[in-house]
Amino acid sequence: MADTTTVKVQTSTRDLLLEIGASRRQSADQVILAALTAMRRDERRHVAAAEARAIKDDAADLSEIRAIQQDMAALHEG
Repeated sequence: MADTTTVKVQTSTRDLLLEIGASRRQSADQVILAALTAMRRDERRHVAAAEARAIKDDAADLSEIRAIQQDMAALHEG
């Protein structure tokens, strides 16, 4: 048996959870878990995007990329 707790929510929030749950044939708990999972995934995407921007702008990485591109161009030229 799953652990449960009572959480006070506004009536409009409860009604929306029940409406979404009914349209998906899920319980309110399943709707909440799906929303939390999506929020967690969105947060990981934001962190990954920030890390990618930081890497993209790193001077050492840009220098290494340019060197590799020059080496590749030299190989293609013959």
